[in-house]
Amino acid sequence: MTKQTIITGLLALGLSFTSANAYDLKTNMLLLNAEFSEVQQGFIASNEEGVSDAIRRFAKDAQELLGNKEKFAAMLPEGKKHKAAEAVRAAHIIDTNTQIIIDEIDNKYKHSEQSRRENAQRAFSYIQNACFRCHNVVRDGN
Repeated sequence: MTKQTIITGLLALGLSFTSANAYDLKTNMLLLNAEFSEVQQGFIASNEEGVSDAIRRFAKDAQELLGNKEKFAAMLPEGKKHKAAEAVRAAHIIDTNTQIIIDEIDNKYKHSEQSRRENAQRAFSYIQNACFRCHNVVRDGN
């Protein structure tokens, strides 16, 4: 178990106590950020197992947080609840691109190592862009 995985696990445990009785958006976003950072560190270190483990956790938590429009809308302040559809869109993009990353790590399509790495990193960028877009629309938009 890597140091980063332990830190992310401890963060998740700590945040679970914080949000045990309330589904707190900020707390859950901090958890997703920690998990996504772990994915990025795995790519930088060329640690396929670390990327695989971290992206699966990230995808599961992202789907739980973002994938249900009504649940997500309940966490938004009045006047922004209608923007929950953007979170659902982000969840779909995350799910699709997570599968691409996993397929490339597992070498499902027998691509070259360079092609697999580039496809996985491109999918990572698409996830990152979905996160930025959701933040821009939901958090910063009117």
